[in-house]
Amino acid sequence: MKWADYKKQITALTPREVHEIEIVAQLIHRRIQLGLTQQEVADRAGLKQTAIARLEKEHAIPRLDTLDKVAQALGLRLTLVEDSLSEMESSSMEHI
Repeated sequence: MKWADYKKQITALTPREVHEIEIVAQLIHRRIQLGLTQQEVADRAGLKQTAIARLEKEHAIPRLDTLDKVAQALGLRLTLVEDSLSEMESSSMEHI
């Protein structure tokens, strides 16, 4: 099943959780696109292969430094951008 099809079936997750999963899915896609094994990514990132496997299983939210190391190992960088989701969450927090 492709990620787009799977994403449509997800109903119990918050938009933030879906976003976190999408980040990991992008890293997995990039690793496969580059033809790298988990071990090769781990070696490039200075991590153990088991850390990459845990990241890819998407059972836990990875630490920011781990995401950054893996992204760099894949020729990517993490970037913060302002979006409407952040604005909506900020305005809803102001009413609490």
